[in-house]
Amino acid sequence: MLLASQVTLAEDHSLMLDGADGQKHALNEYIGHGQWVVLNVWATACPYCRHELDDLIDFHHAHHDKDAIVLGLTLDFPSFDFPNQNRLVNFASDHFIDYPLLLVNGEVASQVIGEPVDMVPLSFFYNPEGKLVYRLNGMVTEQLLEKTIQRKTSDYQTGWAETVPPEYQPNGSE
Repeated sequence: MLLASQVTLAEDHSLMLDGADGQKHALNEYIGHGQWVVLNVWATACPYCRHELDDLIDFHHAHHDKDAIVLGLTLDFPSFDFPNQNRLVNFASDHFIDYPLLLVNGEVASQVIGEPVDMVPLSFFYNPEGKLVYRLNGMVTEQLLEKTIQRKTSDYQTGWAETVPPEYQPNGSE
């Protein structure tokens, strides 16, 4: 029953978060409006997160006007504290990140998602109706993003990417 309560929490998107743009944003501005939302939890100091950026940016550019968007929940690594907003804005500009970035710490990210955020990178997929349907532990690729938004199931599932930072790799099989 714990999973059901986690998914229920994940469907409350009214918490106001600071954006890299200096404005306050709630996830309900993005989730549940007829598009897939890829909520990527990441950090500028995480090498795996930086490696997946081009795929996230390319995916966002290909889909944001029609069926999917990327939204970044940015935290500090390895502390899982709030990131420095000025550094984040400069990093985003230097790396051409033009999808929305929200500033969180591990506790706030967990509250937003409805389940523990205990690793980066980590991606959550909300279907066009706004239901959380998939958690991907590890580094996303554009191919995996495309495959995931083609899913027809609305049942919540968790998966492991091909590339997962060594400190977060699962013990044994899933």
